[in-house]
Amino acid sequence: MILVDSCVYIRWLRDRADLFAELGDHLKRGELITCGVVRAEVLRGVVSVGARERMELLFAAMNEMSMGPAFWSEVADLAWELDRRGEVLPLTDIAIATCARKAGATVITTDPHFKKVPGLKVRSVV
Repeated sequence: MILVDSCVYIRWLRDRADLFAELGDHLKRGELITCGVVRAEVLRGVVSVGARERMELLFAAMNEMSMGPAFWSEVADLAWELDRRGEVLPLTDIAIATCARKAGATVITTDPHFKKVPGLKVRSVV
């Protein structure tokens, strides 16, 4: 399973990449997941209506992780654990990391702080 971080989608949108071409094989195999935080961060930053519609289609083709009360308890626990270690990460990124860990997914990201999350599989892109 793969969870693409919002910063990667935003970069691809700026570069006018064909996201369905970039992710097509993973989509066909049902390997892509997302979560509400990634969806909201990406859709918030999309400028054109056409790009927003394409992103909504892409997200609709993915499995979306549930983010109910139990999920947010896990987010709070992870944030607390990281804070006590002196690793203060943005809450949105802790939520994304929690989604990925629950699904056993690898996070594809440009943000180095995801590597500070214990048990999280991370693949950095440049």
